Amino acid sequence: MASLLKELKAFEEFAWIKAFDSAAAQQVARDLETALKNAFSKGRLQHFPKHKVSYKQKKLHNDSFRAVNNSNCIRIENGAISIPKVGKVPIILHRDLMSQIKTVTIQYRHGKWECSITQEVECKTALRVLNSITGFDINSKQTVVGSNGFTADNPKFLKRSKEKLTHLQRQLARRNKGSNRWQKTKQRINKLHGKISRQRLDFAHQISRQITNETDILVFEDLNIKAMQQFNGSMVADNVMGLITQLSRYKAELEGKLYHEIDRFEKSTGICSECDQQHALSLNERYFTCTACNTYQSRDLSAAKSIAKTGELDLVATGIVARVMPTSQQKSIIKMKVFELSKLVEGSEKKEAA
Repeated sequence: MASLLKELKAFEEFAWIKAFDSAAAQQVARDLETALKNAFSKGRLQHFPKHKVSYKQKKLHNDSFRAVNNSNCIRIENGAISIPKVGKVPIILHRDLMSQIKTVTIQYRHGKWECSITQEVECKTALRVLNSITGFDINSKQTVVGSNGFTADNPKFLKRSKEKLTHLQRQLARRNKGSNRWQKTKQRINKLHGKISRQRLDFAHQISRQITNETDILVFEDLNIKAMQQFNGSMVADNVMGLITQLSRYKAELEGKLYHEIDRFEKSTGICSECDQQHALSLNERYFTCTACNTYQSRDLSAAKSIAKTGELDLVATGIVARVMPTSQQKSIIKMKVFELSKLVEGSEKKEAA
């Protein structure tokens, strides 16, 4: 489909195609072709793509295009980024560039133009000796609870801004739809949603970085976020459950560490961390006493420890890691868990990716 654009430029009706970057038009055509293939394939759940007007006066949001860096046409010089058919635009860089620019996606979101730059980054060599394994339980009250005692409370950014958001939405309801005051109020609501979104993303980055720095093997649950949002969408979105696991995965890969997810239907809640006795708990019960060993424990901490145990058994059973005993611990009374990365791990990772 992208190859047909060159033939369309010869017609007068499609002369407007020459006004913008040809690579950006080809990217849109490729995205449309992928969406059509996914809509007609049997194994995908996507529906037929709908035509959407992304930029109009009533919306002023989510307008974007993607440019490809061909022959170094995209570069950053003297505090400005050079974009094909646009020219030099002032830019504020949040971090230094690591390598050559591959693609740039420019998007208008929440009243501001954002620029997302794609680069090639080399991952660190995979660690051969892994000194710690930690399981992480994600729940509604505390965003993340680790088996090593790490906890991160849910900041609830949406709840903090709920009063101001409700006030603006009532203002919008009283305005005449389409008027200047209606447009201004809608832009204020849009900017407030953008602030909440950026707060969530910043919080998720901080927590995932702290998690990755503290352990060598990260074990999470394979959560069905889409099904959980049907039950309580605002709570799940405000808790950034899925975002933390995604960010932790790529950060672990960059650092050469190991990320693992246990099976979605593996039971972890209500299992005693001392004797593995299972209990049926309601959502209101945050602490429980084991009926077998009478141990009083936290529901979330015991779930995190259960996730760590299950993840360790999965990794050892599949041959990804092997338990080793360092020479320094052979005569010691207190023995820490140390693992060694298997020589077959590269082949198993390639099979999993395929």
